Amino acid sequence: HNREEYLLTNKLTDPYFKSQEDIRPFFEQQLEWCCVDHFDFYLMHAQDRKNYEKFQRCHAYETAMELKKEGKIRHLGISFHDTAEYLDKILTDHPEIEIVQIQFNYVDYDSVAIQSGKCLEVLQKHNKPALVMEPVKGGSLANLPDKAKQVFDTLGNGSYASYAIRYAAGFDQIAMVLSGMSDLEQMQDNISYMKDFQPLSETEQQAIVRVKEIFNNMNLITCTSCHYCVEENHCPKDILIPDIFSCLNSKKIFNDWNQQAHYRNVLTVNHGKASDCIKCGKCEKVCPQHLE
Repeated sequence: HNREEYLLTNKLTDPYFKSQEDIRPFFEQQLEWCCVDHFDFYLMHAQDRKNYEKFQRCHAYETAMELKKEGKIRHLGISFHDTAEYLDKILTDHPEIEIVQIQFNYVDYDSVAIQSGKCLEVLQKHNKPALVMEPVKGGSLANLPDKAKQVFDTLGNGSYASYAIRYAAGFDQIAMVLSGMSDLEQMQDNISYMKDFQPLSETEQQAIVRVKEIFNNMNLITCTSCHYCVEENHCPKDILIPDIFSCLNSKKIFNDWNQQAHYRNVLTVNHGKASDCIKCGKCEKVCPQHLE
C-alpha cells in the first residue's frame, strides 16, 4: 500500500526517555522500526498529573512541534487519563495540541473516576476533536450479563458491540472510534454498521440507559485489562491483578463458579495470590481507571 493510503499513529511513553535529549533519538528509532518517514499522528501518551510535569520538564511538546515542522509528524495529540479539570489545564498550556484520545463509552460517560462526559465537554470548549479508546470497555460491553443482553435483543439483530461503538461515534466531537478486534468476524461486524453510519435512535438510546442501570447495580470492578499494573515490575508480589479482577467480575455476571478453580489452578500457580498483596500502592499509581 502507498503510504498515503493509511493513517499511522505512534506515541511517546514515559519510561522511554529521561531528558529532552533522549526524545529525538527514540523518535527516529520508532520511524525506523515502522519503516516510514513520518507518523500521521503522534501522541504524548497517557497524560495525567503524575507524568505531565515530566513531559513539561523535558520539553516533550516543544520537541514534537520541531518534528512536526520537519514533516515527521503530521498531527500532534495526547492520550489522556485524568480528570476533566486537568485536561482543561493541559489544553490551556498547549493549544498546539490537535487531537485528544480519551476513554469513552456509555458506562463511563457519567463515571466519577473516568469522567468521559466531562472530558468531552472540555474538548468542545477548546474545539479539539476526540479519538475514542475503550468504546467497548475492554470487551465487557460485548460480553454482557443476561439481563443486559435481553434489553438489546428486543431491538433487532445488532451485535452488543455495535451499540457501544455507535454510541461513542454519535457525538459531534468524536473524530474516530478505535475498536479492538480479535477476529475477522468482529472486523466485518464493525465495518458493516460503520460503512453507512447511523447514530443511535431514541429507542436505542433508552436501551443504553437501561443497560447502564443494570451495570451500575452489579458493582463490578471497572478494570479494562490494560495490564499497566503488572508490567515493568509494578507488582512486587507478581499478582495477576487484571486477571483476578476479570475472574471476580465473571463470577458476578455469569454466576460462574468455575472461576474459583481458574483462580486456584491457573492464575496463582506461578504468580502471587490476592492475599499476598502488601498494599504498596504501586498498582494504583499506574492505573488509568484510578482503581483502588
